[in-house]
Amino acid sequence: MSSRTGSVAIPAAYAPEPIILPDLPVVDAHFHLWNLMGFDYFAPDFLQDVEAGHKVEASVYVECDMGYSDHPDPDFRPVGEVFHVLRQIELARDAEHRLAAGIIGSANLMLAEKVAPVLEAQIEAGKGRVRGIRTRIAWDPDPVAGYGGRTDFPQENIVRTQAFLDGAKRVERLGLILETFGFHTQLADLRRVAVQCPDLTIVLNHLGGPLGVGRYAERQDDVFRDWSAGLRAIAELPNVFIKLSGVGVTRLGLGFGGKGQAASSDAIASAAASRIRTCLDTFGAGRCIFGSNYPVDKVVSSYPVLLNGYKKMLGDLSRDECEAIFSGNARRVYRLS
Repeated sequence: MSSRTGSVAIPAAYAPEPIILPDLPVVDAHFHLWNLMGFDYFAPDFLQDVEAGHKVEASVYVECDMGYSDHPDPDFRPVGEVFHVLRQIELARDAEHRLAAGIIGSANLMLAEKVAPVLEAQIEAGKGRVRGIRTRIAWDPDPVAGYGGRTDFPQENIVRTQAFLDGAKRVERLGLILETFGFHTQLADLRRVAVQCPDLTIVLNHLGGPLGVGRYAERQDDVFRDWSAGLRAIAELPNVFIKLSGVGVTRLGLGFGGKGQAASSDAIASAAASRIRTCLDTFGAGRCIFGSNYPVDKVVSSYPVLLNGYKKMLGDLSRDECEAIFSGNARRVYRLS
């Protein structure tokens, strides 16, 4: 038996593995709490995962369209997600793990300067936990790679618009972080935004989105070349960071989740190491941030095995470098106590 998120089967059980580097402090900087097409994953489920052997001390919640309010102005409805997270935090009040020590909410940057009151409402609602917002910029004309027709993703490359830039500047003025989920084909456009917002901390989600499906599936050498060049260019800017996350995102084409089969940590490392190490070589240990992307990456493996995989890909680094990637950078960027 397996449950499902969308069309992706979730294995009911995984092969256990011994925990690697069990004393390494971890801050999971990318997780969600949601109900998606009948699949529940809320605070008790996440706590069970993070308490399964690794030393996961705290976490950063990232928006996922949950708990929106019925505010008469649709632009303010994402503020409801902050309240959703606070309710989940109450369920974890007795846990050692600091659930959602930082919150990344959502706002429509295409509102341009008018996004400011939405951002301010999120800050007020978050009771000191809101650290920024995520905007989903992912767009590509390819019908398989892109998200054409989905209302939760843009129908054009919004990063090139003046409205998006003006919205980003409002995020910058409020001292918030801007997280982006986009594709490698948009890195040059995002770099232009980063140049014009030098005091805005930008965090690229999911390795910067190197596409591996649709027309890109048979062009992986070209994708790797273009993606790595885009990373090198944007990494020249000190205000840009990257998340080592999202290896289970189907559009990256790493092959996980198609049949709901659990992967071992060796299989994870084999499939993702070249991309993880490219991010590391480009940004350095000081600007790479670990995130599980759970429960989305539940299609890859159990939480302990997934984290084992990341540790295997990075375990040859020094202790200081490992601590930076797995906890220190997140504590610094998200200002976690």
